[in-house]
Order: sequence, then C-alpha cells, then structure tokens
Amino acid sequence: MDFWLTYIDEDPDHTIAVAKAAEAAGFRGIALADHVSVPVRFASRHPSGGPAPFDHRTDFPDPLVTAAAVLASTTRLLAMTYVYVLPMREPFSVASQVATLARLSGDRFRFGVGAGWLEEEIALLGQPVRGRGRRMDEMLEVLPRLWTEDAVAHRGEFLDFAPTGVAPKPRARVPIWVGGRSPAALARAARHDGWLGMNYDLDEAFGLLDALARARDARAAAGFAPPPRFETFLIANAAPSRALYDRLEQRGVTSTAGAAWGYADRAFASLDAKLEAIAAFGRRIIDG
Repeated sequence: MDFWLTYIDEDPDHTIAVAKAAEAAGFRGIALADHVSVPVRFASRHPSGGPAPFDHRTDFPDPLVTAAAVLASTTRLLAMTYVYVLPMREPFSVASQVATLARLSGDRFRFGVGAGWLEEEIALLGQPVRGRGRRMDEMLEVLPRLWTEDAVAHRGEFLDFAPTGVAPKPRARVPIWVGGRSPAALARAARHDGWLGMNYDLDEAFGLLDALARARDARAAAGFAPPPRFETFLIANAAPSRALYDRLEQRGVTSTAGAAWGYADRAFASLDAKLEAIAAFGRRIIDG
C-alpha cells in the first residue's frame, strides 16, 4: 500500500518543507487539488452531497506549478493532481505543461484528472459545461497522441485541428488516473491507468471497487490490453490503522491518503505541527 499526503487548503508557504518531510517519512507522493477561480456564489453541488468545504478565499495554488516546485525539491517523492479539471482547459497547453513536468521531474508526475463539478468555474474559464464528460474523453484521446506522435490531427465533436505537434515529449508513459464515482467515470478510469476515489464509508467503497472491477473486466473482454500498472486510490472514512489499510489492500486498493491530520484542521496550521504529524504517521503506520 502506498500512502499519499493530500495537501489541500493549507499554507502554500509550508509546501516545500512538508514535501521534504513526507519523503523522509516514507510517503509515496503528495496530492494537489485544482481550482483556478472560485465564484463567490455558486449553485453547483459538491460531490460529497453537502456544502463545499471551501470558498473563494481558500488557497488553491496552481497544482502543476506546485508539483514542479515539489519535485524539484525532492528526489523520490511523486506528485499528482487530485484532480485536475481537464474539460475547463484546452488540450495543447495541458499537453505541453504535463510533458515538460514529466521530463524535468524524471517521470515522477501522475496526472489525476476529472470532469469537475463546479460548473460556474468551468463556464468562467470559457469552456462548455454541457457535454464536459464527452469533451474530457476526447481530450484523453488526444493527449497521449500529442505526447507520443510527431504530429497529430484530429476531428471530433469538440476538437478539430490540423496536424500539430508538442515537444518535448515525455520519456515514459504519463500515467493518467481518473477520478469520479459515476458509471461513466469508472468506465473512463478503466480505459486509462487508474482510478481516484474520494472519501467513502467502507460499504460504499467496496461497492465502488466492485463496480470498477466490472468495468475493467468488460474492457478486457472487449480485447483491450490492460496498462502496465493500474492504480486504485481510495480514502476510507475510518480511523487510520494498519488493519484498515490491510483490508483495503485485500480489496485491490493500491494507494490511499495518509491521514497525518484532518482536512483543514486548524490544530495543524503551524508548520511544526504538520512536520510532527507527518513523522508520527510514518513511524506508526508506514513503518509499522
């Protein structure tokens, strides 16, 4: 089981020190959230079903820039976007930024993507809200081609362009991990390199894992080869323990969030408190 530190709604000035501490404690990587500009008022519902746990004043440093800083400051730690809202972008700058990040980091970046839920933000960035799942599928078809082919031409529902290229290319496959809990999201994850779950009670988590397995089996039955490694990331709403993580691993979960502290827990606002909690989690869970 790999453990990732989710660094969301925390002081950006602490990021590098936290990343270095996470690497020393044995965390596999750091997970970075993505919002560009949060409207003061919005009607969109958060995926949890409750109110959004943030607002327009919450810090959301750019995740690709942050990943570059983290990866430049560490040697083994990975970084991933959790999750990058792909359909509120165009594909060419995304392809260039991710390829550059993969090259400069020695392939230590994992591209976690999702369709997004904050419709007002997607519209604010000038992208269509309706059909964003299909637009994301089309982008996920184009991006690996831009990373591997000399020049790419495409004509689809949302994207239409003459032959064009992106360079530099990544040296290795960029793992694409897809977030979401709907049947469409699980099928999309099965087409790529992994699935990114959120926080679930155990019964719901196991139901989603079963649905994901069925989606992967259906793809295999259709004759598609599996990726070199399929990642299954999930966070269980339960107290962290070695027994919990062993149980998740038995159900096919390959990685989870290392709960060094709770989301936006002000008891860990100081850098010293964060560093102590990371080291303690490493000793108690990762090394235990």
